[in-house]
Amino acid sequence: MEIKPTEKEPIYAPKNKYGYKINVNHPVIRVLYDRYKKWKGIKMIPSDKERFEFEHYIEQLIQKRRNQK
Repeated sequence: MEIKPTEKEPIYAPKNKYGYKINVNHPVIRVLYDRYKKWKGIKMIPSDKERFEFEHYIEQLIQKRRNQK
């Protein structure tokens, strides 16, 4: 199964009361999110700390990709 991001699903989440920046419902991000939760042993909804750690991880990946171009 090939996953292709769509323009309809932005990578960044809209402003929200929780302060989350990454849209975990984006097709590509969802795969990374599920893999991250499995790697960390998170079975349910992650804590705020765990979610922010995931977002930091994604921001690092984005920055790394930008620097490669």
